[in-house]
Amino acid sequence: MTGQHGQEAEVNWDGILEPMERQRIQARIHSALGAVGARIPESVEVGGKRLRLKDAVFAYLDKVRLTAEDLEAVDALSAALRERVAKLESSIAGDDISENSAIELMREVLGILRALDHLRKIRDNPKKAGLARDSLMERVDDERRWLAFLKKVR
Repeated sequence: MTGQHGQEAEVNWDGILEPMERQRIQARIHSALGAVGARIPESVEVGGKRLRLKDAVFAYLDKVRLTAEDLEAVDALSAALRERVAKLESSIAGDDISENSAIELMREVLGILRALDHLRKIRDNPKKAGLARDSLMERVDDERRWLAFLKKVR
């Protein structure tokens, strides 16, 4: 297509991901801040089964105390998620897919990497479990104090 400028000129209209596009997506995945702002997927396919990933991660984050069984489950989940990331990265690197499909896979990878980061932090310091709830409650308390302050000022 002739006469195109800007981003339109860069789009592969045949639908197959071009090598430069592939490299750009892979670079985003491997960048130091790639997963910042990424959303943990609601669910992912792991081991042939659908897993409600977001619920699973936040269930561990919300626990006041993690048992040995919980930590084993965190390890197993982390291993399964790393396998899923490897499979998705392989698809991005070598499959004949469209740019849109590759971007969707990249978003899933980045979300899984964010989940893995949470799980790693739990595993590295199990005493920090429950901090998500504590942090939320602190924010609620702060907001209540601000509202009380604003009522006094008015």
